[in-house]
Amino acid sequence: MTSNRIASTVGAVLFAVVGGWGLVASLSPADPRLGPLIAGVLATSVPLAVVQLALAAVLALGAGLGDRVARRVNVTVGSLLLALGLLGLFVVSTPANVLALSGPANVVHFACSAGLLAAGLGARAAEPG
Repeated sequence: MTSNRIASTVGAVLFAVVGGWGLVASLSPADPRLGPLIAGVLATSVPLAVVQLALAAVLALGAGLGDRVARRVNVTVGSLLLALGLLGLFVVSTPANVLALSGPANVVHFACSAGLLAAGLGARAAEPG
């Protein structure tokens, strides 16, 4: 298994767990000041959970379809996560924050973006194919 497929698989599992957990947490009553939290740290909402589950599905599909597709998916999803992290920097604590983005969520989005972009942009030169 190549590094692009591994990165897609790990990303898919991570976002499936966080998105599923976030969806369940969002559907239960929460502290009205903070909203629902995952593991007491990550704020979540139904729209954010749906976005994360969609990213998990795209990453899983990319991992399953081979290295070329996984590489393209990693670059695309990594770029989207970078944009989401940058958006989060500006909308936290504003009424425009419909996705319930927070500082810890921004860290997760930037870290996942870095990993996916590193695999998608950097691993191709090191691997045949």
